[in-house]
Amino acid sequence: MSAKSVQQFDPDFADPTEWARMYRDAGLQVVPAMTPSENRTQWKRPALPKWRALEHELAPDLTFERWYGEQGEHARRNNMGMITGQCSGNVFMIDLDLHKNPAAATWWDGLLALHNMGGDIETPRQTTGGGGKQILFQAPAGWTPPTCKTSIGVDIRGQGGFAMLPPSMHESGTPYKWDAGLEPWDMEISLAPQWLCDEIDALVKTYGGGSATSAGPTERTQTPEMAKNEFGRIIDGREEYMTRMVWGRVVDEYRQCPIKPPQVEQDDILRTLFAKYETATKSRIVERGTPNHILLEREGRGISLLRQKIKHAFEQWDEKVRRHAEAPLPPREAPPSFGSGKQDRGNGEEDGGGTGENGEDGGSDVNSDAEAEFGADLNVFEILDVKGIKTLPDPTWLVETIMIENALGFIFGAPGCGKSFIAIGQALSIACGLDHWWNRKINRSGPVIYISSEGVGDMKFRLRAWEMALGVKADEAPFYLIRQSINFMDEKDVEKLIRTVQTIVDQTGEFPVAVYVDTVSRVLPGADENLQKDMTLFIRACDALREIFSATVTGVHHTSRAGNLRGSSVFDGAGDFLLLIEREQGEKIGYLTARKIKAAQDGWKQAFEMIEQSVGDIKGTTSLFARACDEPTRDKGAWPDKATCRKILEAIGSAWNIGKPWSSMPQSRKQGRYASSIIKQQFDIVEKTADLMIQTWLQNGVLSYEMCDRNTKMQGLRVTGSID
Repeated sequence: MSAKSVQQFDPDFADPTEWARMYRDAGLQVVPAMTPSENRTQWKRPALPKWRALEHELAPDLTFERWYGEQGEHARRNNMGMITGQCSGNVFMIDLDLHKNPAAATWWDGLLALHNMGGDIETPRQTTGGGGKQILFQAPAGWTPPTCKTSIGVDIRGQGGFAMLPPSMHESGTPYKWDAGLEPWDMEISLAPQWLCDEIDALVKTYGGGSATSAGPTERTQTPEMAKNEFGRIIDGREEYMTRMVWGRVVDEYRQCPIKPPQVEQDDILRTLFAKYETATKSRIVERGTPNHILLEREGRGISLLRQKIKHAFEQWDEKVRRHAEAPLPPREAPPSFGSGKQDRGNGEEDGGGTGENGEDGGSDVNSDAEAEFGADLNVFEILDVKGIKTLPDPTWLVETIMIENALGFIFGAPGCGKSFIAIGQALSIACGLDHWWNRKINRSGPVIYISSEGVGDMKFRLRAWEMALGVKADEAPFYLIRQSINFMDEKDVEKLIRTVQTIVDQTGEFPVAVYVDTVSRVLPGADENLQKDMTLFIRACDALREIFSATVTGVHHTSRAGNLRGSSVFDGAGDFLLLIEREQGEKIGYLTARKIKAAQDGWKQAFEMIEQSVGDIKGTTSLFARACDEPTRDKGAWPDKATCRKILEAIGSAWNIGKPWSSMPQSRKQGRYASSIIKQQFDIVEKTADLMIQTWLQNGVLSYEMCDRNTKMQGLRVTGSID
C-alpha cells in the first residue's frame, strides 16, 4: 500500500469509498457485496451480476470509479468483499470457522506447532461477523490456491473465490473487523510458505474440496447433472450430457437403418457430435488464450472420451441399441418439433437426435401422426380477426380489482414490512370461502397451496391469530402448506412440485385456485436475481403451475434499495399484478400500493394496520394480524411542509456549529449522528423520506458534506444554501 493511503486512511471515520480505495491500493480486487436484507440466504456474494468476469485481472480505474467514486453506484454501500486469486495479485484467504467447528482450530494450531512457528504468522487477519477468523496470504509463484470447503470448518478462498471484508455488516448485526495490529494498511500480506501450500493441497485431498491444479473455480447449481455457468454452457455433468447425446444419436441411426454404418460414417458422426458438444460445454480450467476444446481434452472430457463412447455404443449395436430402438416412442402431449428429422445415410449431419437410454427425443417418425391428429394448422400460429378478438372471454377476477384468475403476480416489500402476514391472510380468505378480503370481493374459493420454507415455525400462530381476529374456523379449509425447500431452477424439483399439487387435486377433486410462493428468493438458491436467464426459469416454473392447474400464482418478494421489485425486469414484465407493501419497522400503520394491475386501474393506495392478536392458548401467545384500515390523518412517509423543512435545516446547522455534525453515512448511527434517524425521532418522519430529503438537498447545494474537525477528521452535514 502506498504511504499516502496509510497516512490518510482512518478506519474510525472512513466511508465506504475510502475503505474501497484502501483495499484497491493494497492490490485487492474489492467489489460491492450484498447485504442480508437484500438476499437473506445468499448475501455473502458480490452485488454484481457478472462478477466472474473479474477473476483474472484488476478492474479498470473507470469501472472502480463507477462503483466507488463520489457519485458511484455503491459509494454508500458498507458491505464489500474481495475476489481472491489472480485478480488480487494471487492473494488467497484461509477461513477458519472457529465458532462452529473445533476441528478448524486443531488443524491450524497443529500446523503452527508442527512447523515450529511458536505463534501466528504476521499477516493481515480479520474476525468475521459470525466469529470466525480469516487470514490473508500471498500465493508463491507456480502454485494456484484452490477454492474449496472442507468438512472440518476450514475453507480456502483461492482462485475465483470471494470473501467479505470490513466494514461489512454480518446478518447477526456484528461488523467484520481487522484484528488489532494485523490490519492490511499497517502491514504487507505475507508470502505463504511452501509447507503451508503443501498442507492445503493435502487438506483438499483428505477432506474434499476443489483442486489446487485447477486454475479456475466453477459456479455449481443445485442440479449437478446439468449445471451451467452464467453464459449457459454446461460445466458440471458434462460426461452424462455426452453419454445422452451419443446414445440418442446411435439409437436414431438404428431406427433409420438397422445396418451398422461403416467406419467413415462413424467418424463423421464423431465430428458432428463433438462440434455440438464443444459448443454446449465449457472447460472448468481457465487458461487465457487456450481453446476450449484443448482444455476439455486436458480435463479428460474432450474428443478422446467421446470417441470411446461412440465406439462402445456401436459395439452394442445388435443387442442393447436394437432393444431401445425397437421400443415404442413415449406418448406426446404436444406436437413434436417441426421437420421430419430423417437423413439419408452418409451425410453425417444430425438434426433430430433420437430416443436413447436416457430419454432424449428422436421423434422423427411421430410428425406424420401428429399432423393427422391436429391437421394442417400444426405448422402455423392461430390468427384472430377483429370479430374473433371481440369474442375472447373477459378476465375473471379472483379478488376484485386486484388479481385475476390464472395470473402471475407479486406481493413485495422490505423485510419486516408485513408482506407474509398479508399474503397468508389473503390465502386463508380464499381457501375458507370468505366473501371479501380487505373490502374487495372474492369471486371464487377453493384449494390454496402455500409454499413457505421460512418462518414455518410460527405459521400455526399466524393462522390461529387470523382465525381469532375474524372469528373464522379454518380446520376444514382446503389450505395446504409445503414447507420443504424447493428449487424452482431445478426441473426435477418443479416436476416434483407439480406431482405434489396433482396429489392434492386427486384428493380434493378440485384444481387449486391459488399458489403462493413465500419467498421468491428462497426458491432460487444460488441464482442471480439480476440475470434475466435465471429469473426466466422462475417465471417458467410459475407458468407451468398456471397452465396445468389454471391457478393464480403469487410470489412474495423483496424490494430493491430504490423501493422497486428486486431483481430482473422480467418480474415486472411477467407480473399481472404488483402489490407494494410499505411499513416502517415499529410503525403500526402501513400501505399497500397497487403498482400494477393489468386488468384494472392501478396506482391506488390502501392503508393497513398490524395488530397484535391473541392465538387463544393458555400461554397467552400472540401473533400479528394485518387488516385494512382507514387512511391515517398524516402520511409519515410524505415530504413535510416547508416550515418543517426549515426547522430540520436549523437543527442541522446547530449541530454543525457545536462541533457534532449530523452525518448521512449509515456507519455514524452508532455515534448517534445519523441524520435520517435523528430526523425520524425529532420530527416523526420515516427514515426513507428523511434520507431522500438529505440526498436532494446535497444535490441542490442546500447542504454540503465537509470536514468539521481536522484533528479528529470528523465529517458531517453543513447548511450551505436555502430552500426559500
